[in-house]
Amino acid sequence: MPCDLCSNRVRRNSFQPLDLRAITGSLAKLKPMARVLGLVLNGVVEDSRVLKCAYAAAEAGWDSLIIGSTRDGSQDQFMVGSARVIRIPIKAPVGTGLLAKVLRKGRYFQHRIKFHLGVLKPTVPGLSRAIRISSPYALAFKPDVIHAHDYTALPVAWALVQELEAKVGYRPKLIYDAHEFLQGTQHLSPLAHQAFSEAELAIAQHIDALLVVSPQMGPMMRDYLKLKFEPVVVANDPISQGRTESARNLRTDAGVLPDASLLVYSGAVAPQRGVGTVVSAIKELPNVVLVVIAQPGNVHVQNLLQQAASLGIHDRVKTVPYVPNAELVHYLSSADVGLIPLHHRPNHEISLITKFGEYAAAHLPILVSDVKTMAAEVRSVGNGEVFIAEDVADCRMAIVRLLSDLDKYRSAYTPEVLANRSWERQAESLLACYNALSSQPKVKAVDALPFSLSAPEKLSGPDAVSR
Repeated sequence: MPCDLCSNRVRRNSFQPLDLRAITGSLAKLKPMARVLGLVLNGVVEDSRVLKCAYAAAEAGWDSLIIGSTRDGSQDQFMVGSARVIRIPIKAPVGTGLLAKVLRKGRYFQHRIKFHLGVLKPTVPGLSRAIRISSPYALAFKPDVIHAHDYTALPVAWALVQELEAKVGYRPKLIYDAHEFLQGTQHLSPLAHQAFSEAELAIAQHIDALLVVSPQMGPMMRDYLKLKFEPVVVANDPISQGRTESARNLRTDAGVLPDASLLVYSGAVAPQRGVGTVVSAIKELPNVVLVVIAQPGNVHVQNLLQQAASLGIHDRVKTVPYVPNAELVHYLSSADVGLIPLHHRPNHEISLITKFGEYAAAHLPILVSDVKTMAAEVRSVGNGEVFIAEDVADCRMAIVRLLSDLDKYRSAYTPEVLANRSWERQAESLLACYNALSSQPKVKAVDALPFSLSAPEKLSGPDAVSR
């Protein structure tokens, strides 16, 4: 059944309640075929990479199951094409009240004190619970490949591999999909960072394949993890088929006049994303308007609007809400330039983020900071300009160069370039990796992927990991 990962619709009978006995019973009765279990410790619907991997596997003849996590202790299930998604409370429910926050903070400082005193070793948060909650499904499904999405799922996936070997008598292959370079992250507490780092290094010696999101990330991860094989590059590029025209118009929504030059930024907003540099840069460019496609209430979006007001350009920095993924490319196409003004951060240097492919699909010239991977891509393809990260003057000059000859940059988008920046092309590498690890039969031919994609309703806004 076709599933459009680009739209924001899940079938209306989706998100059905879970019955552990019924689900595990049905999994245990499955006919022999290649089975891949994707494991991720998020809600799945916000992670386009996980959804695309599950769907591609199912369309290629694999029995594809995703186990994801809910935050409120609930559990449900839905379908992505013929791939199944089960969401269970792998992570303990998180209280949002003041008392819960105080208690968490208290436990954190207590652990840090014990750690510095040498009476506590860093451990992966909630690991034992995650194993206990997810193992009945893994034991019933009996996958021959387990696909661990990101470093958070890797310790759980490795535990399931060992449990299947001990209780069922075979060892499934283990794929580690590194969505980002763990050593380059900055959002983890010191204890959690050390625990995940130690787990990643230890488990890396037992993985059968490593997936990375950019060519530049491969050698870095191979050397750091001391692997004896080459990582497989599977970029998180957007789906090229299944797109639709948008009933909305970006210029109209933002109130931008036809003769104004329109710069657009789409996705998650944070200080290190560098949009503030562009706000400052356009102060001296009176006919240039910046539109941010993001959650309007986001605190960082509000900070950008305040910055614009302080510079006297409040009428030239605007924000509009997200549109369905299927409509995004068409929606972006009325802009003149797509923005990726990232600050220098370890993970930014090796990323080729989803919006790069989305801008390319919309035939937008791209303005990117001099982060290594994307700067190299722009220089190679010739589809944009590179400026020095956080340098307002250099950013302004790059904008002027882009706007002076937009057609030159748009002409770089040949059919070959666009095909290389599509999920359909990346899925070929993913499926080749799956097939190399399994000798089980597939139902369908691997060389034909009918990507007429439509997606879960909750799949809206940016991909929190990849954008």
